[in-house]
Amino acid sequence: MSTGYIPQEVLDEIAARCDIVSVINEYVPLKRRGSNYQGLCPFHNEKTPSFSVSPGKQIFHCFGCGKGGNVFRFIMDIEGISFLEAVEKLAKRANVPLPEKEMTAEQRKKMEQRKRYLQINDFAARYYHKVLMESQQGKPYREYLKRRQISDEIIEKFQLGATPPGWDSLYQALKKRGVSNQEMLDLGLISESRKNGQYIDRFRQRLMFPIGDEKGNVIAFGGRIIDKDASPQKYLNSPDTPLFHKSRNLYGLHLARTGIRNADQAIIVEGYMDVISCHQYGITNAVAPLGTAFTPEQGRLLMRNTYQMGISFDGDAAGIKATMRCLDILSDLGCTARVIQIPDQADPDEYLKKYGKEAFERLIKEAQELIMYKIARFMETTNTDTITGKMKVVSMLLPDLRKMQSAVARETAIREISIRLQVSEKAVWDELRKSSDAAAEPGRKEEEASVSVQETEQKAGNIESKIEKNILHILFDRPDLLELVESYGGVSLFDSPAAELYQEFQSSIRRCGKVDSAGIGQDKGQLLANLLMDELYITDQEKTMNNALWQLKAERLDQEYQRLSQRLTENTKVGETGNMHEILQKLDNIRREKKELETSRKGE
Repeated sequence: MSTGYIPQEVLDEIAARCDIVSVINEYVPLKRRGSNYQGLCPFHNEKTPSFSVSPGKQIFHCFGCGKGGNVFRFIMDIEGISFLEAVEKLAKRANVPLPEKEMTAEQRKKMEQRKRYLQINDFAARYYHKVLMESQQGKPYREYLKRRQISDEIIEKFQLGATPPGWDSLYQALKKRGVSNQEMLDLGLISESRKNGQYIDRFRQRLMFPIGDEKGNVIAFGGRIIDKDASPQKYLNSPDTPLFHKSRNLYGLHLARTGIRNADQAIIVEGYMDVISCHQYGITNAVAPLGTAFTPEQGRLLMRNTYQMGISFDGDAAGIKATMRCLDILSDLGCTARVIQIPDQADPDEYLKKYGKEAFERLIKEAQELIMYKIARFMETTNTDTITGKMKVVSMLLPDLRKMQSAVARETAIREISIRLQVSEKAVWDELRKSSDAAAEPGRKEEEASVSVQETEQKAGNIESKIEKNILHILFDRPDLLELVESYGGVSLFDSPAAELYQEFQSSIRRCGKVDSAGIGQDKGQLLANLLMDELYITDQEKTMNNALWQLKAERLDQEYQRLSQRLTENTKVGETGNMHEILQKLDNIRREKKELETSRKGE
């Protein structure tokens, strides 16, 4: 910046403290729709909401006028101010001090200090790893990992380590490298002995787990005893430091990001060994909190990669409580969360060792959705043989029913509640309506808002076919694939309203080489927003497009063949034979086209 330099870490801190949904909600009333928030765009006149805000990605985008960006861009556009002015405004809001026009000596020192902290932690991680893998003192830990069926490959992947015997081995190693006592204290690597005031290693007689940030930099450590008599504290983590905050990081995230995106799901487990065992068995999308309850900040970290979450905590009382809290946090963030229930209160580590990957993957597929899990848990702790008990369970479930955006999901949940509690669906609906009225904003009931949303969706139309959605979504990202779609039949493949949106895409691509969201008709803005906010994580878009087009073409040929066959049957019944030859010819053409389609498929 010519007007002055603001370090990236300062901008990151401002953005982290200024949640984009909260900021924009001060200018635009937003309503949650699935994983995102929507409202009327403040940058152009519209009656149908096409302005969307993603809390996970911390971005906004209007599918009507095309404006979009991060929280700084929104303030620039809404206030008509420069980037620097927007930064200053948000920094004041977040109570983050800004540097002067040029970096001060203190700021340079802070940046250099962070770099040095990372170098010190990296040395400590390599030191612990060398003790584990190359020393006689590491032998008990190697044998322990072998008993736990952890391979050398996984040990290397997670850079596991061990502490040597003694009170100050790491301290002495760091002192030889010129690291000061204060730096070691700042990073939580040492502590002061209560007996004699000497400095001692924080981690002693423990298996060591380096904790990385999203980029893989070592920012902290966790340590586990393998000798039950060594310490009453099984796990010990680094304290909060200039590099590390427990509530804002997740164990294994830097190693799980690719797996999360490929699976379009994150598996949240309880401990280090659960994460490591999951990776050992090929479940590479597993992460864990860091000795604290799951937090919204950790949820938002995961939402940069997926909105689908599977929770697999311990099955004891503490684990159930942690699961319920995690479900509520993820639900409030707009995620779809399911509970992976392991039989006999086993943890993922135990279950994988006993039954293997395929059995665990079946548990993932059978995971319970939030409302179904809560019904079961509330019924376990409440006597539902009484009227009071039934009322209590329904009352506890009402907040989750109100949050549901899908009418189908809500109806299914209410039906399940009715069956499980042996009360009528009407009674549950009545309780939901009463609670919605009580929770509604003055002058606007939630029920009325729900009707308004339904009317909006009816006006905008809705694309029901997942195949059609995928084709249009990929085409939006890859306009160069338009001719491929045309080769399969173009607009004739789609039902309305997907056909109308495809024609808009086609016109825009032919006009400017891309799908220009600002050029899409206003009546299609909501349809486009709904389509694109369901993110796709596809490694090979062209292959996926080919497969989807082939399937859709085959479906259309089958539908036309059935329609003509039915017409032929009806004409024969009434003795109408005038156009029989034409129908038979069309049926023959369809058979020939289907055969060519099958041949092209086999030839790929």
